[in-house]
Amino acid sequence: MSHFVAATHLPVDGERLQESKFAKWRSLFMAAGALGLVLSLVLFLMGGPTANAYAFSYLFAFEVFFTLTAGALFWCLLHSASNSAWGVAIRRIPETLAQSFLVLALLGLPLVMPFMPNKPEWIGQMWEWIGLHQEIKGDPGVAGGLKAALAANHDTLLLYKKYNYLHLGFDGLPGWDLRYIIYFAALGFIAWKLLGYSLQQDANGEVRPTFSARRFSCGMLPVFAVCTTFASIDWVKGLNYKWFSTMFGVNIFAGSALCSMAVIILIVGTLVKTGHLKRIVNEEHFHLMGKLMFAFTVFWAYIAFSQYFLIWYANIPEETQFYAIRNTGGWWYFSIALTFVHFLAPFVLLLRRNAKRNINYIMACAALVVGVHIMEMYWLILPERGRSLYPEVGTAPDGMTFLRDSLFDVLAFVTFAAVYALVFLRNLSKHSIYPCGDPRLEESVNVAN
Repeated sequence: MSHFVAATHLPVDGERLQESKFAKWRSLFMAAGALGLVLSLVLFLMGGPTANAYAFSYLFAFEVFFTLTAGALFWCLLHSASNSAWGVAIRRIPETLAQSFLVLALLGLPLVMPFMPNKPEWIGQMWEWIGLHQEIKGDPGVAGGLKAALAANHDTLLLYKKYNYLHLGFDGLPGWDLRYIIYFAALGFIAWKLLGYSLQQDANGEVRPTFSARRFSCGMLPVFAVCTTFASIDWVKGLNYKWFSTMFGVNIFAGSALCSMAVIILIVGTLVKTGHLKRIVNEEHFHLMGKLMFAFTVFWAYIAFSQYFLIWYANIPEETQFYAIRNTGGWWYFSIALTFVHFLAPFVLLLRRNAKRNINYIMACAALVVGVHIMEMYWLILPERGRSLYPEVGTAPDGMTFLRDSLFDVLAFVTFAAVYALVFLRNLSKHSIYPCGDPRLEESVNVAN
């Protein structure tokens, strides 16, 4: 730190986003998002193989931004629960990112169509168990109900064993449809409540909202853990109901926390470069955020390796099929590349202390981390498209189909990215870009490590 910054040196009302500096970006996001949504709607309405293939691309993009938003909420919860002071200066960024659950819930509707008695074909193609449920229900010769029919069929016996969880209705545990609503309602409420405490403190400058947020966060951390774990099981692991993994939820969480911290670094760095947060954020904050990104790089590697090692060691066909698909054909090269760029590259790049204090360097590392998280979501979801839609040729469709599917992947990701960025800019412009009323702001601004 070059000099001490007192709270009295800072504006009482905080600092607003200079929207004029992002006007061109906002227009670009609006155009790309509107066009992407229209094209997505057309592709889904086309039905058949086109909609089936695009649905996997859409799920990939949806999961990337859901994990980003969940990770941002985790950092808000952890900040309040641990009574962190250093993070006050950058806390408004994850608080604002976490407000995107509502828009994601709306964007995700084509993938679930909650409470529809007959799901669209693409949903049954992605989640095979839903397709089997609808197929068996539609058989006039079935007697004794769906559960009995599953138990009587050797091919669906495993699905019968998981029926208490994998079902759409209200028999037993809450169904798949209802859980979708529960996840977004719970996570959205937590995010809204935490931002509410923060904005209340901006208005009155009292310490009480800090204590309220701390108590609330300690109680909501288990809710967050349950919702994010089972959401990843429902939407990603559920693509192959025959696969088993006890570590999948933790694996997704590790990637979510890592990616979201990288995005926070990129956003804070962009704000600094555009003339914002001049006396609020300095190299100490980037150093601390870089250390957290480094820590979760190691944590992700530990969880990912542990999952792979346990499945390899047990050598059970229902478990090894996940890696068998991803270790054959072109996916083998993708898997090897992911291993190196998701762990080894960030690990080496983030080791040096001075590297984490250089804004350009740490932003480049953060961009790499975001890129490899996108790769990981692609690796988790898209091989299932080959298994489901092109079983006769394994995971390698013909050239034209591969090109079409690749364009679908780009379209879905760009659509979600544009809409998400537009919503984020809109939400960030509503209030100060840092918590100006937090009594610990002075301590955060002058942090040293």
